[in-house]
Amino acid sequence: MTEIINKLLATATLLSHVFLVIALVYIFITKENNFVKKFLEKYGLLLAWLVAVFSATLSLYYSDIVGFEACSLCWWQRIFIYPQAIFLGIAYFKKEFRYSSLYAIVLSIIGMLIGIYQNALYYGVPQIGACDSSLTAVMSLTAFLLMIFFLKLQKKN
Repeated sequence: MTEIINKLLATATLLSHVFLVIALVYIFITKENNFVKKFLEKYGLLLAWLVAVFSATLSLYYSDIVGFEACSLCWWQRIFIYPQAIFLGIAYFKKEFRYSSLYAIVLSIIGMLIGIYQNALYYGVPQIGACDSSLTAVMSLTAFLLMIFFLKLQKKN
């Protein structure tokens, strides 16, 4: 079962990268308000919240059910994703977009920087203590990038 989930998550991570590249190119090439931009302006906060919820849930699944021991860098990234699963949900349902997006972007940037560092360690920078799984390092970095992308496009009503 875990092998299937790993393959699904790896595929979802790859598709997220493709989505980010295509969406960025499409949004910046077409200057007028297009469907993708309008959709993300309307549902950016919801999408960011869903990414945070899935990220928190999957990290707990890997550590508590699968038994994958998270390294210290994974835990630091969790520190910046777990609260977002709560306060982005509250912000979405209360329709409070302005400040919640700002706070979430700040937390996501910090988490993203830790993710970049963790990926650099995994892919060749001298090891100081990264975890053994490139999948989790790339997934967390992707989650933070997606959240920043969605929140930057969210209309601040």
